[in-house]
Amino acid sequence: MIDRMFELRSPTPLSPYAMNYKFHLSRSIWDDEKQIDTIKKFCLKKEKEILKLPYNNDGGTELDDNAVTTRFARYNLFDFVDECPELKNLWEEIHKHWYERIKRENTTAYKTKIVCWFNVLRQGEQMADHRHSNRFSAYLSGNIHLDNYHTHTTYRYLDNWIEIENIKGGLVMFPSQLLHGTNKYHDKNERVSIAFDLHLTNLNDIENEALQFASRDFYSEQKN
Repeated sequence: MIDRMFELRSPTPLSPYAMNYKFHLSRSIWDDEKQIDTIKKFCLKKEKEILKLPYNNDGGTELDDNAVTTRFARYNLFDFVDECPELKNLWEEIHKHWYERIKRENTTAYKTKIVCWFNVLRQGEQMADHRHSNRFSAYLSGNIHLDNYHTHTTYRYLDNWIEIENIKGGLVMFPSQLLHGTNKYHDKNERVSIAFDLHLTNLNDIENEALQFASRDFYSEQKN
C-alpha cells in the first residue's frame, strides 16, 4: 500500500508563459525482510555473471564499466524467477503499487512492459543525475532498496528537487522524465537496489529502443 505521495510543483505562474508543472512520486514499503534479504543475496551472487555481458552504457549515471548498472539493457531481472522465486513476489508488489497509483491519480491502466535491472554501489561511489526517458512516450519508472542505507535519492525537475531516504523495502515510483541521482555512498557493505521502467506497448516510437530488451507482460485486468 502506498504510504506517501511526494510532489514536485512549480510556483504559481504569474503569466500565461511562466513555467507550470506538477509531478507526483509515490512510495510504498515492502516489509517482508526475509524475501528482500534473499533477493539482495541473489543479486550479489549474480553480479559477476551480469558483468560478463557486453557493456551497454552508463545511462547517465557516470558509473564505469566495472559497474553492473552499465549492463542494464542486456537482461531483465524478472527472467531469473526460476532461480530466485522471491522475484515473483517483488513483481507483484510493483504491480500493486502501480495499480493503486493510477487509481489515486485517475489515469488510464495502459498496457505496459516492465524492464528491470539491479545496481550495486560500493564505498565512494554514487549515481550522477540521470533520467530514464525524455521521449514523448515516457511513462513511469521506479526503484526499491534492499537494505537501510545512509544515502538518499534526489529527484529533480529544473530548479525544483526533493530528497527521499533510501530505506529497506522502500519502493518509489516516479515519472520517467525526472532527473534523479544519489549522494556518495560511504558504508563498507554493498548498496544494492533494483530499478525498473514501465514502457507503453502501443507506441511505435519505443519499438526500436525499449522493446528490444527482454520484457514481460506487466498489465493484467483487475477484477472487482
